Amino acid sequence: MIRFEGAAKRHPDGTVAVRGLELDVPAGRTTVLVGPSGCGKTTILRMVNRMVVPTAGRVLLDGADVAGLPAAGLRRGIGYVIQQAGLFPHRRVIDNVATVPRLLGWDRKRARARAAELLELVGLPPETARRYPAQLSGGQQQRVGVARALAADPPVLLMDEPFSAVDPLVRAGLQEELLRLQAELGKTVLFVTHDIEEAVRLGDRVVVLREHGEIAQLADPHTLLTAPADADVAAFLGRDRGLRGLGLRPAGAVPLEPLEPSHDGWQLALDPEGRPEHWVRGAERHPAPVFAPSRDSLRSALDAALLAPSGLAVAVDDAGRAVGTASRAAVVEALARSQETGTAPKPPESPEKSPETPDAEQVPHAGR
Repeated sequence: MIRFEGAAKRHPDGTVAVRGLELDVPAGRTTVLVGPSGCGKTTILRMVNRMVVPTAGRVLLDGADVAGLPAAGLRRGIGYVIQQAGLFPHRRVIDNVATVPRLLGWDRKRARARAAELLELVGLPPETARRYPAQLSGGQQQRVGVARALAADPPVLLMDEPFSAVDPLVRAGLQEELLRLQAELGKTVLFVTHDIEEAVRLGDRVVVLREHGEIAQLADPHTLLTAPADADVAAFLGRDRGLRGLGLRPAGAVPLEPLEPSHDGWQLALDPEGRPEHWVRGAERHPAPVFAPSRDSLRSALDAALLAPSGLAVAVDDAGRAVGTASRAAVVEALARSQETGTAPKPPESPEKSPETPDAEQVPHAGR
C-alpha cells in the first residue's frame, strides 16, 4: 500500500504545489488522480518514486518511508509509464523492455526472455522485438512502455497520463489492454489523467483534486458520477455524467432477441464465420455496429443500437460471431432496471438460434 501522510511540496519561490495530502492507495487496486491542469497530480505521483521530494510530511510504501530508501533501488522496484513512452531511441524494443532486469543483475538471456514474454502479454507480435522505437506507431510505443514497466514484476505501477498522446481509437485499445492486464496481474496502480472518462473507466477509486492537491472527492466511479460531493465536482464531471455512468454497467444485462432474416427491410450480412459485416436494404449498405455482452458496457450497447440503421445492436461472442440483437428500447429497459436496483440485473441467457435464423450464405453481401 502507498500512504501519503501530510505530504506537501513547496518550491523555492514559495509556490505551493501540494498542501498536506492525506491519502491511502490500496494494494492490488487502481487509484486514479484526476483534476485540472496544475492541481498537483503529477507532483503527487512522483513523490512515490522520489522524483519529487516532499518538503513536508512523508510517503510510505508498504510501511517504509521512501525518504529512507536508496533512490535507485526504490525506482527499480516501481514500474513507471509516462507520456510518449520515453523509450531509448538507440536501443531495440527487446532491450528497452529488458532495461530494469539488466540493471538488477539479470543475465542477457534471461532478461531478453522476460522481455519477449511481456511483449506477447501486451499484445505485440514477436517481430516487434527487433525493431527500434522510431519504427513503431504511437500505440505500439506505449505498449512497449507498459511492458518495460512490468519487466521486473514490480508490485507498484505509476502511470502519468500514459495514453494522452495517442488518438482516441488507439487510446481506447490501450485502456482495454490495461484493464485486462490489471485483472490478470493485480498490481497497485496509481494513475494520473486529466480525462474524467478515462478515470471512471480505469479506476477502482477516483480521487478528484483541487488546487494544491487538495482532495475534492474520493469515491468509486459509480458514486462519483451519481453523487458528486459539491457543485465544483459536478461541474468538473460535466453535464453528461449520466451518460458516462452507462459505461460502468455491463452490457450482459441487455435481453437479446434471436437473429431474424430481416428487420424493417434491413438484412444483416454475415461473413462465412458468422461475423456481422453490414446492414443491407436494396442498394443501401451500412456498417453493422456490434457489442460484446461478455465485456462491453450498456453505453457500448446503446451506441451500437443508435448507430444501426435497423435500430438493432448486434451482440457478438468473444470470437466476434453474431449471437443475437438488442433494440434501443431493450437497452434503455436494462438501464432502468439497473438504476432501480442500484446494481446491474443478472444477465439473461443468450437466445437459442431459431430455425429461421439466417446463415451467412442466406444473406447477400452487398457490393460483392
